Amino acid sequence: MPSFFERLLPFIFLGILLVLAVVGIILFSYLLIFGAIVGMILFAIAWVRGLFVRKKVKSQKNERRKIGRTFDQ
Repeated sequence: MPSFFERLLPFIFLGILLVLAVVGIILFSYLLIFGAIVGMILFAIAWVRGLFVRKKVKSQKNERRKIGRTFDQ
């Protein structure tokens, strides 16, 4: 006949697994929040830079047109 501890052992492992799963989900949510904050900061920097720095527009005269055919597969 199994002892009390041997019968309780699967429930202890299940409890530890459940706690680790919850902690993992919490850490993952913090990672997502941190990533969103970094993404918003990078977007704001690019947006402000776009307001103050004008892009150079290439004229069509400088572009060469390629003569020939392109074979796509």
